[in-house]
This record gives sequence, C-alpha cells and structure tokens, in this order.
Amino acid sequence: MLVDALERHEVTALEEVETGTLIDLYTLLSDVQRNANDLRKEIADTLLDRLHHDRPVSGSYGSVQRTARTNRSLKDDDEVLDTLESAGIDRDRVVSVDRGKVDDALEVTDVAENDVYKIEETEYVRKAEVDEDRKETRLQGLKDQLAASDADDADQLRDEVEELESRIEELTEFKSGQSYHTRSNADR
Repeated sequence: MLVDALERHEVTALEEVETGTLIDLYTLLSDVQRNANDLRKEIADTLLDRLHHDRPVSGSYGSVQRTARTNRSLKDDDEVLDTLESAGIDRDRVVSVDRGKVDDALEVTDVAENDVYKIEETEYVRKAEVDEDRKETRLQGLKDQLAASDADDADQLRDEVEELESRIEELTEFKSGQSYHTRSNADR
C-alpha cells in the first residue's frame, strides 16, 4: 500500500501534497517503520548465530558484520562510594543530582518545576489512529487489479502480496500471554 501511495503522489515536493495524503503517507510509513524494526530485530537475532566476529558477510544489497558492544552500569551506590572513598576520592566529588529524587521532592514541596528544570517544548506529529478497514479495502483493490493482470510478473507479485498479508496479520495480531525472550550473554 505504501509503494502504491508513493507511486500515486509526487513526494519530492511535500509542500504541494494535500494534508489528507500526507496523513496517509505518515501513517503508512509509521506502520512500516514499527514493523520493519521488529522484523529487523528478529533477523539480527537469527544472524547472530550465523556470523563470526570481524568477518563481513555480503548479500545482494549490502554486507553485515557481527560486532560486540560493551554497556556499563554502576554497581550499588554504597559499594561504588566505599570503593572510591578507600581510593581517596571524596564522596561529594562523585555524587550528583538524581532526576527521580528531584521529581519526588517537587511533589512534596512548593518548589515549581521551572525552578529546577529548563523546560523546552517541542512539537511533533504522532499517529493517533489507523483505519484498518480502509487499509484492508485498499489492499483488496490492489489484489483485484493484480488478479485481472496478465503481465509476466503477475504470479510473482500475487505470491508477494499473499506473503505480505500473512506477515501483516502476524505482526498486528494480539497474542495474549505470549512470552518474549531477550538474548543475554548466558544464552550465547
């Protein structure tokens, strides 16, 4: 549907595109981004089992490589402060303001939020709702056009549409009680 919408509208001059069309494009792009990120994560998890460190592997459109990233998080506050104090570092040099504790303090005092925070408001667009019925009707219209086509690549396109439909259903269905597993170093 996104490809169809992009083909029907000149998106190189967005200022000239009608607001309704821009909303449709934004909504479709938002869906694609969310679902693409989910699928991208699943693919990355699968690739981790197939790739070796520092060896790029190429596909038709690019290459990927397995790399490692180190994330640090501080140990328990008392342990950190005791360790640094025993090394001659004064506690006051490493203790900082905690946003959560400041928010808690604001709730029980008369101090105004803008007395302790620099507040900047930014505006952005977010998807408020999606008309799934209209999207489904549009997809059905595309399928009908494809069914009437005798083009050489029509069978391949029909297969791709069926794959997309099943993937869309899989990504948008609600699965009660589904558990998710995140890979940790212990899993590797």
